[in-house]
Amino acid sequence: MCTVRIVIGWVGAVVVLAGSIIAGVAIANATVFSASAFARDYLTSLADGRVDEVLALPGVDAEGLDQRMLDPLALDTFSWELVGDTEDDGVHRVTVAFTSGSTSGRATLHIERVGTRLALFPEWGFARSPITALSVTTTGDERLAVGRLPLEIADGAPAVFATLTPGVYRFAHDSEFLTADEVTIAAVGGETSVEIDIVPSATFLDAAQEALADALAACADQHVLFPTGCPFGYAIENRVASEPEWTISQLPRVRLAPHEHVGSWALIGADGVAHLRVDVQSLFDGSVSTLEQDVPFSAAYRVGFDGSAVVLAPAVDSADSAG
Repeated sequence: MCTVRIVIGWVGAVVVLAGSIIAGVAIANATVFSASAFARDYLTSLADGRVDEVLALPGVDAEGLDQRMLDPLALDTFSWELVGDTEDDGVHRVTVAFTSGSTSGRATLHIERVGTRLALFPEWGFARSPITALSVTTTGDERLAVGRLPLEIADGAPAVFATLTPGVYRFAHDSEFLTADEVTIAAVGGETSVEIDIVPSATFLDAAQEALADALAACADQHVLFPTGCPFGYAIENRVASEPEWTISQLPRVRLAPHEHVGSWALIGADGVAHLRVDVQSLFDGSVSTLEQDVPFSAAYRVGFDGSAVVLAPAVDSADSAG
């Protein structure tokens, strides 16, 4: 009788232990080894900048996209919170809310079971790759920065980059002669696009204005009716009786615009007035008089650089631009 009691006791203990194990496995599968837990691990690695770990997860696929932005330097830091987990036909849709500075958004991660660990616990992977295809275009220059990562985009565009979801990417340009307003993009899946408008900085405008003043002063120093390589000139019917004297009575204000290839610039439509003073002799009666004439002109130049100095070259032949 005692032996029977011992056996029954052991059986009961085994049953209790088995029940505890089964309950523990169920709890672990619903928590530590759940789809939401997989999402938490992914988001923690992503927010910490451990991109290599993220890219090694099952279902992460950036094939066919420019992968230069899959760099921890490109991704802005962000905080996140899981706000939902729904399951449909074996696929969990885990919703995450995220914030970075003044930027916030929501993204959905699609997660499915891809295997079993230790014959008890599920393994998870992405049913849909957490990659956002981001098309980037630049105007004015090929160079830009995304986060702390410098980039160049050949001919300005478009380059389609792989970015991680969710993610916040801040685009900007800040160099001696060029600038761009910061543009922030939240990667939430699917496809999106951004254009970075890189424009002349105040330093560039001031340097171009100074270069234009120097170029026009050099034109005024030429004592001819049509200064070589210059945007102004004047034709007269009578005989020239003295050296023509030019002065710039109204200096143009520069306007810069992208020219031909991305990264090159032109000075366009800069309207000014030159003043001509010259003695002329009448072919009719031989009398000599002084001609004073304002000559409006429009300056157009190609813009180049010599180190940190702006240099100008005529964009059109002087004979075509003379007024």
